[in-house]
Amino acid sequence: MTLSMKIEDSPPVFTLEQARARVFDLIGHAIQPQIWLMVLDVHGQQLSLLIPIDGIPVRPEPGSVRPFAVRINEIVARDAPGGSLIVTLERPGSAALTAPDQAWAMELTESFGKLMRISGLFVAHDDGIAILAP
Repeated sequence: MTLSMKIEDSPPVFTLEQARARVFDLIGHAIQPQIWLMVLDVHGQQLSLLIPIDGIPVRPEPGSVRPFAVRINEIVARDAPGGSLIVTLERPGSAALTAPDQAWAMELTESFGKLMRISGLFVAHDDGIAILAP
């Protein structure tokens, strides 16, 4: 983590570029395949909850993320009503988006996006952070 302050003291996130910068500050470059979740409250303040999910496959099975998204939605509803989520796929490799990246984008959007607002969907790769759109 490169932030010099606690997450809860960091500036709010309102734009896609601010979300991308936050992901870079907290995740940086890819090390291993995993998903990262950051919860923002209705005012754009990040909760001190940073959720890594490791052991993910190269390509998701359709519907495989949905049960987890339901549980995360319960956390958002309880701890940050009206808030949103920043979702990042971390995977080593180049910045060029791949077919598995696109499969993840679709699965993450379908699973989380139907339950809560997504403030940013990104891929952390060897050279930094890129926007990941379905």
